[in-house]
Amino acid sequence: MVGTKNNRRSQMTKRLIQDSLIELLHTQTINEITVTAVCKAADINRGTFYAHYEDVKDCMHTMEQDATKELLAVINEHTHPNSLRAILTGIFEIVKKRHAVTSFILTTDQDFLMHFIATTKREILEHNQARIGNVSVREGQYMFEYYLNGIVGVVRYWLKTGLQESPEELATFINDWWYRGKPLKDISDLPPET
Repeated sequence: MVGTKNNRRSQMTKRLIQDSLIELLHTQTINEITVTAVCKAADINRGTFYAHYEDVKDCMHTMEQDATKELLAVINEHTHPNSLRAILTGIFEIVKKRHAVTSFILTTDQDFLMHFIATTKREILEHNQARIGNVSVREGQYMFEYYLNGIVGVVRYWLKTGLQESPEELATFINDWWYRGKPLKDISDLPPET
């Protein structure tokens, strides 16, 4: 089973490189980080890095693409119109698991974020026409822009406040807002920010 062992070792090395890059992103921008710095943080040589990635941005791009594939797989797995809670729970589980990458995407890589939101919108609209069947196509577009951007804001706040709620709790909040509409009676209903 040489292939399996080498594949596992390769995957572990990639994860080590990615984790090291994420750690460096806490103190530097992506443009400031060098391959040498990533190698030093990962305790690997440059040849090992270049066996997997072209440069630091290629490593980051790979992490973004992997996260996107996982997120879109969750969306495509739940095609029933009333599966919003399941979709959101799956998405939030991935966000929690890959919180460093998603935090980078949500705060730094706006181009990638906008591309991802557009892709997500297209995927959700394909599977959820029944949910928006009682509004015009144009209104449906606005509605999804509103909700998707709102969800992005919720995820940003969730990451900022330390992922205190479980993915299921967060998904339930949004599901309830979507299906039952529980608006605040007054802005003073909001608890103080901690």
